[in-house]
Amino acid sequence: MKEFKTVEEQIELLKSRNMIFEDEDRAKQLLLHNNYYNIINGYKDLFLDDEDFSKFKVGTKFEEIYAIFEFDRQLRTVFLEYILKIENKLRSLVAYHFSSVYGNDNYLKLDNFEIFENSNVSKDKKQKQIKFIQTLIGNINKNIANNIDNKYISHYMTRYGFVPLWVLVNILSFGDICNFYRLEKQKERVSISKEFDIAEFELSSLLNILCKTRNLCAHDERLYNYEFPSYTGINDTKYHSLLSLTKTNNRYDVGKNDLFAVIIALKLLLTKEEYDRFHHKLFSRIMSVQSRMQTISLERILTAMNFPKNWHDISKMS
Repeated sequence: MKEFKTVEEQIELLKSRNMIFEDEDRAKQLLLHNNYYNIINGYKDLFLDDEDFSKFKVGTKFEEIYAIFEFDRQLRTVFLEYILKIENKLRSLVAYHFSSVYGNDNYLKLDNFEIFENSNVSKDKKQKQIKFIQTLIGNINKNIANNIDNKYISHYMTRYGFVPLWVLVNILSFGDICNFYRLEKQKERVSISKEFDIAEFELSSLLNILCKTRNLCAHDERLYNYEFPSYTGINDTKYHSLLSLTKTNNRYDVGKNDLFAVIIALKLLLTKEEYDRFHHKLFSRIMSVQSRMQTISLERILTAMNFPKNWHDISKMS
């Protein structure tokens, strides 16, 4: 366990590791208000000396590391803004297409979900599917109970004894909404995926990484070089091919379960106008952080983000 250090001691430690400060007073405030661990430990890797990891590259400025810290925060804001557009669309579509078949109050019935009743699926898979559905139904009930003081929830429960799905979806987490979609019967999943102009199994794949990214953004966690878990990996898309992304052992090196995969997911699920606005904001943030770097190159930052060199070309593709 490392001993507590004052802000002044933190700065002296960083100086001993070759870091330069343009404005120590401002640096003290930034470290005090944002936490040494969050700024330094979270973003130092790009600036470590290639031969001695206990030191920083010659010329490294605190202001450069803080610029990456700020850049990452801006990324979270931009990505969250456009993931929410997809989330809100999915909420609406799930409520509409499910209710159009089963009514507003039948989301607690097991048989209204995909239980593989007339298929050759193994008994074990059927049992796992039923457990997933039961977990979803349990989460729905918990959300209703936890939000009973909400005026609109209380109104429907008191007057009708249930909350219609088109109201309920507003209090469910994005994770629950994604699971609701995955656990619906294929007919409903297809109806929803058509609204995104994509196959239903493709939509399921993309929702995994968007859900994880949304949680990272909402909880203010580091995003720019986050190593996504393997279960979030997206399927190969036309953009992997169009960008001529490199492969190793027949698997694309980037754009599978990394931040560039999130960009591909947004490209596939946002409208053209929405994606163009997203890409413009993203490109502006990247150009801005480049202008604040002296010790490392933009290419070094993009490599850490798992972006291919031609990443910007995706904006010109249909």
